[in-house]
Amino acid sequence: MSDASTNTNSNYITCKRWQLAVWPMHTTASAFLTIVLGFANYIATGEFGIGMVAAGIIATASRIFDGVIDPFVAMVTDRVNPKMGAVKFLTLIGRGFSIVSIFGLFFLAYNWPFKFFWYIFFNLLAVVGGTVGAIATHTGNAVLTTNPKQRPMIFRWQMVYTSFIGTLVNIIFTQIIVPACGGITTQAVQINALVMIGLLILFEICAMIAIAPSDKPENYIGRDAGDNVKPKDMLDLIIHNRPLQMRVVAGVTDKIAQQVIQISSVTVLLYGIVIGDYGFSGTVGAYSLIPNLVFLFWGTHLMKKSGGKKAVVQWSWACIIMSMVWLAMMVVIDPTKYGHMSASNWILPLLYIIVQIVLKACNNMNSAATQALSPDIVDYELYRSGRFMPSAIGTIYSFVDETVSSVSNTIVAFCLVAIGYTDVQPQPTDPSSPAVFWMAMFLMIGLPVLGWVCNLIAMKFYILDTDMMEKIQAHNSKLRAEHKVKYEHDHEAQAAK
Repeated sequence: MSDASTNTNSNYITCKRWQLAVWPMHTTASAFLTIVLGFANYIATGEFGIGMVAAGIIATASRIFDGVIDPFVAMVTDRVNPKMGAVKFLTLIGRGFSIVSIFGLFFLAYNWPFKFFWYIFFNLLAVVGGTVGAIATHTGNAVLTTNPKQRPMIFRWQMVYTSFIGTLVNIIFTQIIVPACGGITTQAVQINALVMIGLLILFEICAMIAIAPSDKPENYIGRDAGDNVKPKDMLDLIIHNRPLQMRVVAGVTDKIAQQVIQISSVTVLLYGIVIGDYGFSGTVGAYSLIPNLVFLFWGTHLMKKSGGKKAVVQWSWACIIMSMVWLAMMVVIDPTKYGHMSASNWILPLLYIIVQIVLKACNNMNSAATQALSPDIVDYELYRSGRFMPSAIGTIYSFVDETVSSVSNTIVAFCLVAIGYTDVQPQPTDPSSPAVFWMAMFLMIGLPVLGWVCNLIAMKFYILDTDMMEKIQAHNSKLRAEHKVKYEHDHEAQAAK
């Protein structure tokens, strides 16, 4: 039985349960790209011969470029309405660019003349591919369903896939690929890249099958009539859409912190050097997997009742509290006692794993709640201005997101330089020191806490609560009905000619 059968409100667009479960594979495919590109600095300082700070600056410049091109890409893609479906079309284009860029960076270009130029070129190509893929995400999330009981399920499954695959990939890389290759070598990151590309292709095929019933030309209001998005429309959106403004504040501050802790050198800093057991990061992920999945199903069930705004506040507080517990443990107890789990040393590692399980679960729920705000904002804009602008709304967010959060790689680069890593990346065999410890604590705990505090402030000014969304969907239902009648009439007239 579909979720549609559990909600008879005709104001909502509903879809089947299997679509809710399979479409989020598209977003997981984006996570595969993030994992691969997280090792770009290792290729840069190794095969390309680019210095640590220079590589960090290039990464930052690439993200700024990403933010700058986002609105322009949106004005084009919000006019795209091919017969095959806008989401499927954008997915094929975006992922094609991304795959070409990965092969260029990790397998080909460091053997070519002018390799510094090619390093920059393929970084920018990866940016373009990621932008188009993200637009497909925003559009698909908006057209798949408008049912408030279904929308959290999109992000439930998104986090399920990301958690499961992320944990599995981390275990394979840290405990199989890295030992087999003798460290984080070029061969290791190349094998990792091939695995990620294979998973990306598989997941995207499944996602396009799931979105196909909703990804139809008649579902894109205004595109056939030539009511295209113009620069003045985007300016109006930025100035007058308060929920979008607050979503940007909440999302960007979280994104900076989350990107920092996902950078491979930061993981090495904490687990390889401070704790002294790089493989323990994979162990933590393995033990966290099942509890996190259970927690996600429970938490997203609560989200269906509370709404996105309340959920962001609740889970941000939970993340802050658990982060303070983690910091206290790291300060009071010798960090090296948390790694190397054995028969004689299992209590402290187990305690550490439990804290990480709870913190990761709370962070996953906070991420799901924050992302679930975006489709509601698309509906609010349709209600406010009569314009259906999923690409524009998604990319305006991305413009600020990529521009501001672009500092994540530079933050890490300068932080590493500050503790002595001027020309090389941290390695698990490096010695620990107070400077390394506190830098790891700042990057892994301090920055995320600042992001969650900003969430709490932003939600004070976010107006899309449960009551407001019911009013919006009732209004938008009438617009969709009118558009469907007009679309069918126009196409019948064309067929008659």
